[in-house]
Amino acid sequence: MNQHARPRRATLRRVLGATLIPVVGLGVAATAAPSAFAAPAGINAAAPVALDPWAASVPLSDGTALNSIRDVKTAKNGAVVALWHRTAADHSKPELVVSVRPAASSAWGEAHVLRTLPTQRSDAGLTVSDDGSVTASWMEYPNDGGPGNEKPGGVFRMATLAAGATTWSETSDIMTDPGWVHSGQLAGSPSGELVAVWQGFSAGGAGVYSSVRATPDAAWSEPVRLDEPLADGGLNGPPQLVYSAQGTATVAFVQGNARTGEVKVTDRAANGTWSKPVTVSKPGTYPTGPTLAIGRGGHAAVAWRTTEDPSSESSTQVLAVRPAGSLTWGAEEPANGFRTGGWRKVAINPQGDVTLLGVAYDEGTGFTARTTTRSASGTWSALKTISTGYVPDDQFDLTAGPDGSFHAVWTQGDTARKLMTSSRIDGVWSATPTPLSTNTTGYALGLVTVDAADRPVAVWEQSTGDFTNQLRTATTAPRPLPAWRDVSGDGKGDLVGLTSAGTLTVRTGTGTGGLGTGTSAAGWPATSTVVPFGDLSGDHCNDLLVKDAAGMLTRYDGGCGKAFAPGGPKRTLGGGWQIYDSLTAPGDLTGDGRTDLLARTPAGELWLYADNGAGAFKPRVRIGAGWQAYNTLVGVGDLNGDKNGDLLARDTAGVLWRYYGTGTGALGARVKIGAGWQAYNSLAAVGDFTGDGKADLVARDTAGVLWRYAGTGTGAFAGRVQIGGGWQMYKTLS
Repeated sequence: MNQHARPRRATLRRVLGATLIPVVGLGVAATAAPSAFAAPAGINAAAPVALDPWAASVPLSDGTALNSIRDVKTAKNGAVVALWHRTAADHSKPELVVSVRPAASSAWGEAHVLRTLPTQRSDAGLTVSDDGSVTASWMEYPNDGGPGNEKPGGVFRMATLAAGATTWSETSDIMTDPGWVHSGQLAGSPSGELVAVWQGFSAGGAGVYSSVRATPDAAWSEPVRLDEPLADGGLNGPPQLVYSAQGTATVAFVQGNARTGEVKVTDRAANGTWSKPVTVSKPGTYPTGPTLAIGRGGHAAVAWRTTEDPSSESSTQVLAVRPAGSLTWGAEEPANGFRTGGWRKVAINPQGDVTLLGVAYDEGTGFTARTTTRSASGTWSALKTISTGYVPDDQFDLTAGPDGSFHAVWTQGDTARKLMTSSRIDGVWSATPTPLSTNTTGYALGLVTVDAADRPVAVWEQSTGDFTNQLRTATTAPRPLPAWRDVSGDGKGDLVGLTSAGTLTVRTGTGTGGLGTGTSAAGWPATSTVVPFGDLSGDHCNDLLVKDAAGMLTRYDGGCGKAFAPGGPKRTLGGGWQIYDSLTAPGDLTGDGRTDLLARTPAGELWLYADNGAGAFKPRVRIGAGWQAYNTLVGVGDLNGDKNGDLLARDTAGVLWRYYGTGTGALGARVKIGAGWQAYNSLAAVGDFTGDGKADLVARDTAGVLWRYAGTGTGAFAGRVQIGGGWQMYKTLS
């Protein structure tokens, strides 16, 4: 069954004779639960989500030039932007090039040349602003004589793609300096302000400088120096810049001399004032290579290598963290034994978990990509090697998604160096890395971001010749939703039976109208209420909801053919569900493509629990009353082909009624299917187990005979067909 839906018009509740017939009200707001009942709350916490498989890569360039990827970012509107340097095979005509994959599209636009550069030396990066714009910024060195013949004089320039625009702005200058300048970085505030920083050299030694543009039509301010000059003029390494959602710009840098140094941090508050730099490293040490990062939630971290003896080859990775909403940094702390041969990547998810990625050397395994994660509470995960071969130093990247996941890419191999990827989902890295690049010789080197759908997007360069390469890109492709009521993962509808002895068995559909026997697991309380559900957990296998005698509702994650066991993968959704005497999953009632849950109280109130997209349910919404007129409710899936979930209801006289879902969270008017259904003590939806793509129904009579009612696709059922006897062995069928 296709679980996506389109909206249809809802009907109003009506009363026929003296009997209250439950029909959902149009646009009825949720009512508060009676004080006598503590209604189960919606659960909105994040849930583990399986990573979709990577789709085949597509080219961004033709492979006749030398391309060097500089940055990949996702704009606030969901567009993905890639920025790279392009140089002809003869090393002439260096260019800065950009391409955009629009939001909600899988196709990249044509490559656009932002600038023909005077020389090949050029820092470049992308800045994403809250107004939806993306700015490319870069350094130019017009006085250079060529590689190895660098000269003073630099210009920091930018161009902007405004929100919703299809063309980039003309190039404009951020600053011009006749001296030695490099390492320009740009960041944007929530208000639209841009802050630029760079490293410059003068008679007083190296310094960190900044300029600010308050609004798009304002001029850049005169540069100010952020560091406090030392007597000997020392300053080591380029500055690092981030901007928080609260409007604070933060710059980190190392200041010192050949024997000792300090990691310094300065902040520019929303009022425009830079703070006096504070030291976050321990005194008497020699720090190098600070990496500053900030998460979507505002948590920040800076990591660096430190040693007490600059002449020693031994160093330790350390970091300091800053909570969201604070400007106070914690003390320097060791990074859980994490070490690298050089640079490391730092990424922070919205929950404040900090993940480090780098290349380390071990005697037994050689150079590997290694990672560890510090939780927001300060607990470290075990060190983990995610590579499966030789990893060159500093050829890797790391990003965090809004769903809390982390995604890494790295170059791996001795001869054909492939781009590999792995993801950390719900605290667990992929069991094996995935190769992305298609090169069979040479190398591949890339970057990764996360798009608006929480999917990782990688862009990389891979060899095509001695002086040429090709840019390629790939992302994960959503797997199709599992078929309705398909528990075994074979595409056919299934039936779930629970015995009085506590054995839960999946009776697998044959695709020809029969049922076989699939997996079983014992140990279930016979008092359990079992509700076959859709893919609530997001792992592309249908799940099971189980309510125990105490009213606790638990999601048991499906394994597409694995048995549902009491000790298997699960998530507790909450207590209080004993207030309901019927739970059923009709399919998608809200039009979002996800299965929803209906719950009825003994008083006849019907409540909708919509899938929240994070592994649980939104707060309940009351959609009708009078449903105590029925002794059986069966969520049957899509009976008429409109992609909305539908409901069957049997009254106490044995009449079976159909309620079409509207796709708006409501149910349409009831339609009589037929009488005589009191002959059955169990009715169960099984999805399509006849192989015609239509939702079917099974019914068990009091003698234990199971009957098939094949769906016609028009909301009705064909005549019954006997499947077999002996089904009284199951206490419940669902």
